[in-house]
This record gives sequence, C-alpha cells and structure tokens, in this order.
Amino acid sequence: MKQANLEQYDILYGRLSQEDERDGDSNSIQNQRMMLEEYAKEKGFTNPKFIYDDGYSGTNFNRPGWNDVMQLMEQGMVRTVIVKDLSRLGREYLEVGKLTELVFPSYGVRFIAINDNVDSLYGENDFAPFKNLFNEFYAKDTSKKIRAVKKSQAMRGERIGTRAPYGYKKAEDDPKRIVPDEEVAPVVKHIFQLCVEGFGPSQIARRLKEEKALTPCNYYYSKTGVALTGLDTTRPYDWINSTVADILENEVYLGHTINMKYTTPSYKNKKRIERPKSEWLRFENTHEPLVSQEVWDVVQDIRKNKRRRTNMKEQNMFSGMVYCADCKQTMVLHRGHTIDPAKNNFACSTYKKRGKDVCTGHYIRESQLKAIVLDDLRRVTHYAKTKETLFVNHIAKKNTLEARREINRIQKELDRMSKRDVELSALFKRLYEDNVLGRLPDEQFRILSAEYLDEQKKLREEIPKLEERLEQLKGSLSNAQSFVEKAKQYTEISELTPELLHLFIEKIVVGERAEKYSRTAAQEIKIYYRDVGILDSPEEDDLAEHSRSESAA
Repeated sequence: MKQANLEQYDILYGRLSQEDERDGDSNSIQNQRMMLEEYAKEKGFTNPKFIYDDGYSGTNFNRPGWNDVMQLMEQGMVRTVIVKDLSRLGREYLEVGKLTELVFPSYGVRFIAINDNVDSLYGENDFAPFKNLFNEFYAKDTSKKIRAVKKSQAMRGERIGTRAPYGYKKAEDDPKRIVPDEEVAPVVKHIFQLCVEGFGPSQIARRLKEEKALTPCNYYYSKTGVALTGLDTTRPYDWINSTVADILENEVYLGHTINMKYTTPSYKNKKRIERPKSEWLRFENTHEPLVSQEVWDVVQDIRKNKRRRTNMKEQNMFSGMVYCADCKQTMVLHRGHTIDPAKNNFACSTYKKRGKDVCTGHYIRESQLKAIVLDDLRRVTHYAKTKETLFVNHIAKKNTLEARREINRIQKELDRMSKRDVELSALFKRLYEDNVLGRLPDEQFRILSAEYLDEQKKLREEIPKLEERLEQLKGSLSNAQSFVEKAKQYTEISELTPELLHLFIEKIVVGERAEKYSRTAAQEIKIYYRDVGILDSPEEDDLAEHSRSESAA
C-alpha cells in the first residue's frame, strides 16, 4: 500500500523478447520509449520513469526491470504503470489478469495499455481478457514454431546453442561454427590432463583457483558483459567440482556436436530437462577437438571409478583399478598417518566388509604393486617399441581368440537374462490373476510380487550394460598400433606416475597367495593394458614365424 511523503512515479515500462525482434523495429525498446514518453508528456504525467527488459520472454515474469517495478510498487512509490500494449506487460493470460485485476488495484496503481485502449481509471475494458488470451496464444504458437526450427537445425547437425561452450568461441566468418578460444582452450586441456594424472574434480577446482583461472561465468562476463546464472564477480576464480565434472564429461571437447540433449517442459516453464540418451542426435568431427580420443577414453574410465575423498596428502593412484581375482570386487588401500608407508597395503573390499566366509584378503603391499606394475610396463613398452611387427601380430592373434570367447560368454548371459525377464513378467501376471480370483492372499502377493519386481529391475539395469559391451567387442578390433605409438612417446620410464598408469593400464587383478600368511609364496598379478589386454610373452611359434619372415626378407 502507499506510504505518506514518498515520491511517486509514473512508470513507463517496455519489454522486448528475441521473438519480438523478428517483427521489425516497431517493438524496439527505443521506439517503445519514444512512444511512452510522448504519451506521458501529452497526457500530463509529471514524474515519468522509464524501466525496461530487453531479451525477456512475455511468459517469464522474473525479469530484472519488472522486479524493480514491483519493488517500487511495494514501497508505495508507483502512481501509474503505462505500457505500449498488454503484450508488453506479458503473454501469460492468468498472470497478466492477476496483475491488472488484483495487484494494481490493491496498490492503488493506475494501469494504461495505450494501443489496447485499456485505462483502469475509466473502469474495466471488456475486451482486455480476450486480448490477454490472444497474447498467450501468440506466445504458444511462436514457441511451437521456434521449437520446430530448432529441431530442424539440430537434425542437420547445426549447433543450436546461443553461446559457444567454454574453451571455444564463435568463428568470425560464421557464427554457427565454433573454433578454439586461444585464451581458455589451454585451461580445458589442463583440466583433462590433471584428471589423467589422477586428480579428481574437487582437487582440479582447487588447483584452478590457486592458478587464478577465471570461472566460465566470469570469463564470459569479462568478454561480453552478460551476466549468466550463478555469476559471482566477487569470487572470479572460485571453481566448483560440478563445473569441472561437466567439462570432463562433455563430448564437445572431442570435436562432436550433441543436439537435442535437453528440453523444457513447456513454453511457460523454461527449466532445463535432460532427454533420454536414445533421443540425442550425435554428429562427429564437426569442429576442432581440444582433447584426443585416447585422453578422453582414459578420463571416462577414471570417472567411472570416482575416488573417495581422503585426508591423506598423497592420493591413491590405483583407485578403482585394482580388483580381487576371486570375488571380482575392487580392492581397497589401507594406510594411515601412524602406519609405516612401507606397510600400506591393498585388501579385498568384500573380505573387509563381510569377512573370510565370503572371500579372503588377497593382501599386497602398495610398494610391491607399484614395483610390479612399473617393471611390467617397462617390459611391455620396450617390447612394443623394439619388436613392433611381432608385437602387433601377436596381439591381433591373441585378442581375436579372446574376443570370440568373450562375445560367446556375454551372448549366453544375455540370452539367459532375457529369458528370465520374460518368465518374471509371466509370473507376475499369474500372481496378479491368482490374487484377484482370491487364490492368493494379499500379503503373500505383496511379498512375492516385490521379490519378482526387484529381480526384474536388476535384470533390466544389467542387460543394457552387457549389450553395450557386446557391441564394443563386435565393433572394434585390437588397436595394437595405437599402443605402439603411445609407447614410442616414452623413451625411458623411470617411475610409475598416475599419468602413465592411466594412459597404459586398464585394470589390475590380484590373486591370493599360494600359501596364506606367507610373504614369499607366489601371488598371481594380471595386468590388463589398454587396447591390448593381458600381454604375455609371444608364443614360440610366433617367434619362429617372425624369424622365418625376416630370413625370407
């Protein structure tokens, strides 16, 4: 309500959305201002104040300018609100009606829409509600047309985002094309490299803050002056782990365009919702990548095994990579401030949680594992560099056999799971019929149906994972040459670093010692290398065949 002795304004309010701009200059903010000021002068409004919102949809009432108007109104500092027409106030039928019929009268504010002949001083305009309804229909129809255009562009592989992703900028000769931004592209590469070296999103965020790298919001603001949601100019280097994680999972940095990834509930509700992956449109090699496929694959494997937070200064470089040979679960590293570092050891997580009745310890000291992996990595990379042809032929022969076995195993498991899924559906249907006919008590139906539904849910979660693995095996060949090229980049490997570990090795499987509690008994360690799997020494016939080939040459 109005307060005494406060200056009161005649608000001249203008609004322009991106859709309105397509209609020409008649709705421009400048033209609206000229029209409103001329009207105010002609009609004798003595204290006009122009407030506007540029680039805001009429279905959105959370606009900076309009929020200022409402704040002045609540303070009793508004006498009149004047707009060019009702659509400038908004294109949402219920909200506009609420303002004109309830809010303005409650504050004693006169409302004028010039072109629609609406002036609350002379009573209600019988046609105003119909005009509001038509304005809403216009907004809905416009949104529908824009969605159709955007979908058509998306299906052609065009970028439909209004801003270039962090690390890129719009090309000067073609705003639909993106190119690396020389100022921040190195930051993106740095983020991926830190992840390869074993740092998690929180650690990377802290590193970027220490290095005083502007956050994406602050960098965009420094270049355009546009404030994005979440902008905090008081903390320009305050990176958060979710921002880093989003960058690490965004395929745009591979040079690909992913369209139709998000949608909104309606033209009124602009909340962003992620679509199912089956609806995404993926276009490869549409622009220059910032990271290689090799680095991307390593990072995604690391992200699958998100490491726990630790108070230890040194992170566990093997996190998520070491597995028990018997129960197939991960092994956990046990170390502490009071423990001699030489005694830090890995143990089976199942044994730690459930005891020796389920699995055994499979203990191995961290220092021993590092030494074993480093020694084997040197052996394998040396072999790949010095006997390249033999290495490639051996891997191709070995992996063809292994892949065939794995494909058969997965296919059998998929067939079994699919058959069980059908059986569960039939069982549930039979249970339901028995319950309806009174042959099965409600309580028993509830217990049995819950068990069947839970089993079916787990099956339907596992089946897509196995299908994806099957497609990977069918659609890919052993890329031994890629491994050779990586090996050639390292002339000497003096120590095992997180970068080398993740670059060359996929996982490590630890067996139990031949004799329990013996420190000298044999213990099987299997190391799975990226692209090539387990790499034993070439068979004698491979060596003989290689020698014959060289002799013939």
